[in-house]
Amino acid sequence: MEQNHKPAKEQFDDNSIKTLEWNEHIQRRPEMYIGQLGEGFDPKDGIYAMLDGVLVMAVDEFQMGFGKGFSVEVKNDYAVVRDYGRGIPLESVVSATSGISVGIGANPKEVTVHPVKVTNALSIDFYVASYRDGECSWAKYSKGNLLEKGIEKTTEDNGTYIKFVPDPEVFADYAFREGIVKEILHSIARQNKGLSISLNGTIVPDSF
Repeated sequence: MEQNHKPAKEQFDDNSIKTLEWNEHIQRRPEMYIGQLGEGFDPKDGIYAMLDGVLVMAVDEFQMGFGKGFSVEVKNDYAVVRDYGRGIPLESVVSATSGISVGIGANPKEVTVHPVKVTNALSIDFYVASYRDGECSWAKYSKGNLLEKGIEKTTEDNGTYIKFVPDPEVFADYAFREGIVKEILHSIARQNKGLSISLNGTIVPDSF
């Protein structure tokens, strides 16, 4: 005689609800945000998408009429971008580089993650400093987690400084290739006449 077996009831309680922090979702599915991972041999590799996430802030400043250029430094394991725009508002340095953003205007309910925040979440070390009118607001992160922050006096020209080291647990055996970065910056210079860009101390021309 067949017996009817009722399926065991799954327990549904507070422990069943899992909420990811903004940076955890990026770390679990980085390809959704930066495409392929790679080791830095291909311009489409993720470390260059991370660099672009920082460059977009510098280019935006130029396109809005603030700052005439920016400098980039790359070594094997890190990249630095220093622009000379207005600088991030001092009290907004943390919110501008971490967390999610809620849209305004036509899509006020749209939730997005700015590219620079993706770079932060996928970096083992991420440092940002904003210089505005004699003051510097800075923050240090690891994998998107805020470690330290502060505001202090400075003699630096206005603008923003960002240094990041991609997370080696995400990007195994990676290295920034100066030639690839130069091509990326050349493309930006070509599309933004009048924008001055330097790479490792050398001006990148807008034409070859």
